Amino acid sequence: MNCMETVARLHLYIDRELSVEEVAIVQQHLTSCPSCECRFHFDLKITRLLHEKCAVDKAPGHLREAVLRLAHDPSAYELDPEMKKELRAVIDEDIDER
Repeated sequence: MNCMETVARLHLYIDRELSVEEVAIVQQHLTSCPSCECRFHFDLKITRLLHEKCAVDKAPGHLREAVLRLAHDPSAYELDPEMKKELRAVIDEDIDER
């Protein structure tokens, strides 16, 4: 496998989407080619950074508890106006991201 073929497969390799045979071939090339190995480590760091920075934050604990109480018994719990605003903002933000 040459450098161009290896680089073309790096993201599949990082995401573990290659067959066992392809993984072995890519690994063999990476161990023998410092340039591609450097590219691999760079791409791996970028991928990890994206996953870390683009992860969805959890809603605050009090908001999650309120939602769970509502799910169990909607008639037994009335949200205060501030909680309703916060819940609406989280829902709207989630919808906008889709």
